Amino acid sequence: MNKRHWQESALSLTHGNIVQRTIFRKEGEKDSGAVLRYIDSFSRCSLEPGVNSLAHINEGIQEVFFVLSGSGKLSTSAGEQTIKEGDGILIPAGIEHTFTNDGATILELMLVVETLSNESAAGQNKPLIRNYRESALSIAHWCYLGHKIFDQEDGFDQISYVGVVIIDPLRNGDNHSHGPDYDEVWYMWRGQAIHLVGQEVCIQTEGTAISVSPCHPGHTLINVSAEPIYLFFSSSVNRNV
Repeated sequence: MNKRHWQESALSLTHGNIVQRTIFRKEGEKDSGAVLRYIDSFSRCSLEPGVNSLAHINEGIQEVFFVLSGSGKLSTSAGEQTIKEGDGILIPAGIEHTFTNDGATILELMLVVETLSNESAAGQNKPLIRNYRESALSIAHWCYLGHKIFDQEDGFDQISYVGVVIIDPLRNGDNHSHGPDYDEVWYMWRGQAIHLVGQEVCIQTEGTAISVSPCHPGHTLINVSAEPIYLFFSSSVNRNV
C-alpha cells in the first residue's frame, strides 16, 4: 500500500508563490513517494490570502487543479475567471496563467500534472473550469457515487479521469483489482474510511492519499461513519500498449 499524508510530503514552491506538497511523483525519482507510472505528480497546494502566483507557462505539460477550499481568480489571455470550492481547473500546455487569492482564507488546491508525449497534442487551447456538482452522478462498485470533472475527451495524454467520489454512511464498495498499466490515486477530502488494498488495511484519514495500482486481489473503501465521505480521485492509463 502506498499511503502518505500531505503534511509528510516534500515541501516546495510552484508558480512562484504557491506552496506545494508533492505526495506522489513518478517512478525513478529519489523519493519514497515515487510510485506513479503515467503522470508526473499528485500534490496538495495552497496560496495565502492576498497573494498572487507568478505568471506561469507550462511547456510540454498539462495541469489539473482542484479547489478543496477557499476562492480566488484565474487570469489568462482569455480573461479573468472566478474559482471556488469544488472547481476543477485544466490548464493546457502553452497557456500563461496566474492565480490570485482575493479571499480572507487560504486557497487550498490539489494538483495533478502530466507530461505530453511527442505524439500528443493538447486537446484544449484555453483553460477549462468545471465544478464537480455540475456533472451527473454515476454509480460504480456498488456504492461509489461519482461526479466526473474531466476525462480523456478533454485532451489528456495519460490521465483518464478526474473527479469526486462520495460514499454514503455505513456502505462498502465492491473489492476490485487494477493491473500494472493503470494508476489510481484516492485523496480523502472530507471524512475518513477504512481502505483495504490487497491484504493491507488502514484508516484513511482526511488529507491522506493512497495510490492503489497495481493491487491484487483488489481494493475497496468502507465508510463506517455516520456521515458521507468525499474523495478527490484521479486515474491514468498507459495508452502506448
